[in-house]
Amino acid sequence: MFTRILKTAIVAVGLLAGTVALAAPQEGREYKRLATPQPVPAGKLEVVEFFWYGCPHCFAIEPHTEAWIKKLPKDVAFRRVHVMWPGRSDLEGHARIFVTLSQMGIAEKYAKAVFKAVQVDRIELRREDVLFDWVKKQGIDVAKFKAIYNGFSMGVSLNKAAQQTRDYNVDGVPTFVVNGKYFTSPGMVGKEDGTIFTVIDQLLATERGAAKPAAPKKK
Repeated sequence: MFTRILKTAIVAVGLLAGTVALAAPQEGREYKRLATPQPVPAGKLEVVEFFWYGCPHCFAIEPHTEAWIKKLPKDVAFRRVHVMWPGRSDLEGHARIFVTLSQMGIAEKYAKAVFKAVQVDRIELRREDVLFDWVKKQGIDVAKFKAIYNGFSMGVSLNKAAQQTRDYNVDGVPTFVVNGKYFTSPGMVGKEDGTIFTVIDQLLATERGAAKPAAPKKK
């Protein structure tokens, strides 16, 4: 009899834990709405991560970000923006690296390597001589990297990143923006683990539901 009661109690606790885990995120707590919604790609839901290679919190969550990207549904577009704040010259060197790798189509492939170089190995990639040597060691086409890194369009790309940082009103990183409407962060969620992506997935589900046409009324 005691065993049966104990099993029932365990099941009840499990169900309660599951209910808590699946609870909908609360606006103003786990996420907030953007004051001015931003455009998203037609026919897609979008998630944007604003980050900085020099941010330890971005580095801490990166393994969870990579794991989530691998399971990304086909209706979701994910992109990153290297944050650019006025008066923060320390950001530009890292932003140039991200822009260059992005234009080469290898930003995601080398995200972990750049984070490790900056956060663990303490390599000063904002120094061009150090950066180009590191790029060569990674097996990246150095000539192509240099052409983009020092190219005329770099200024345009950095200005665009700064503009998006302002448009999305990003004041800390990492920050995730869901479908141009909501923003959330590990700081809001209170954990630097996969919990943030549970919140993001639930917000995406909300957006999917909102996009469905209303069922026709029965006559």
